[in-house]
Amino acid sequence: MLGLVTADVAAPLDPDLSPFDAACRARLGDDAVRIVSWDDPEVEWSAFDAVVIRSTWDYTERLDEFLDWVDRVSNVTELINGAAAVRWSTDKRYLAELATEGIPIVPTTFVAPGEPAPVVDRLHVVKPTVGAGSSGARRCEPDEVAAHVAELHAQGRTAMVQPYLDRLDELGESAFCFVPAAAGDGLELSHVFRKGAILTTTDVEQEGDLFAKEDITVREPDERERALADAVLETRAVQQFDRIAFARVDVAPASDPTADEPFVVMELELIEPSFYLGLNVGSADLFANRLIAWMRRHRIGVAS
Repeated sequence: MLGLVTADVAAPLDPDLSPFDAACRARLGDDAVRIVSWDDPEVEWSAFDAVVIRSTWDYTERLDEFLDWVDRVSNVTELINGAAAVRWSTDKRYLAELATEGIPIVPTTFVAPGEPAPVVDRLHVVKPTVGAGSSGARRCEPDEVAAHVAELHAQGRTAMVQPYLDRLDELGESAFCFVPAAAGDGLELSHVFRKGAILTTTDVEQEGDLFAKEDITVREPDERERALADAVLETRAVQQFDRIAFARVDVAPASDPTADEPFVVMELELIEPSFYLGLNVGSADLFANRLIAWMRRHRIGVAS
């Protein structure tokens, strides 16, 4: 039995859930796959051979409860991508860890509750370190930064303050979607999509109550972007997790295209990245095929 884990509020908004569910059922049988909500008290998690986190997008407002669930479930079944990877990936302070290994990131100041907001002289983005889909993020003029940091602090959140990347408005981000390699360990690129800039104004259109509406299109990435996405997956920070079955690396254009590092990492998703499987014909089948083969290699019961 394979569980695809979502949240009641997220399931109707998840563009990947239906095609991925269908692709898994086509390979394992209708009785072997279930869509379940992470906080459903009626679910017997030990009945599953493995559960794959897909769209637990309300965890950002219920982090302690979610992490308790992660520990509880990982003790009775195979949780993909694993409890340690999930815990690490929930808080974007992981960007600082990637930076220590030479990965170029958006220049970021992390501001814990009680710490003063930095003084800035240009447009910035302020958002919580625990967040998804631009939830809690705000585009701020210099004199607005401290107020939004204070708002996040009042919620008990650590803030991150980043200069707004002007070229995002034109070029957007490149989201690199990785699935298990055809053979052996590691990941291989499945497809890439473009994410249009969201915070072009302070008024952000919402998709439901969970995240900002996104402009998603197919993209052919720059080779340097691809090299950066690959480099992220080769870091010690990521390699410490021995069972990674999927990942998404979001890469953005730096403000200065002539800089030594013309691209920077915005985010690394090891929890519940949207892959927008409907954009590329065959991507849902590829993900399902590779995941099931990966489970066989790791002797996980659902695929044995």
